[in-house]
Amino acid sequence: MAMTPQERDKRRREKAERLQEEDLRLKVRPGTKQALLELMEWAGIEEQGEAMTLMIHHVEALGHHALFRIARHEIKGHRVVARTEPLRLSARKRTGQHLRAICGWADTTYSQMIEALIHSIHALGALHAAKFLTPPRHEISISPRLALAFARKSMLMIQQDPGDEVVCPVSEKGD
Repeated sequence: MAMTPQERDKRRREKAERLQEEDLRLKVRPGTKQALLELMEWAGIEEQGEAMTLMIHHVEALGHHALFRIARHEIKGHRVVARTEPLRLSARKRTGQHLRAICGWADTTYSQMIEALIHSIHALGALHAAKFLTPPRHEISISPRLALAFARKSMLMIQQDPGDEVVCPVSEKGD
């Protein structure tokens, strides 16, 4: 049976609360949304929130010196411009912490910072912007010791419960 819109909203709110998400509504200049859409197209990203989250995490990881190299002129230029286009970002706890840190470095609002990041990263062009829009990839390596322990445990489990036995059908007499 399908859920009602009220049930879906309730589940969404419960999930957001459980994940400690913040719902940020940002107002930006009209060209900013278009720049964000182009960035998303270059990177093959379908959701605006994912693109903004990736930018926030990459810039925060580079540190405040990188922020000012990337967006120095953009941050100051956007303080007095009227903002009319809405953007929405559901930020989880860590993303919200990173955004607050970045805004603290430049003494700006969320909207000003997101707008500056979008325009500055867009200005880098498709090739260099991709660095700020790629998901982090974690290397997973299993030590030989762990692999051996896993193999031993697996063999013990197989020996304890060999599974279903295959029974060959008995041929009828006369065959």
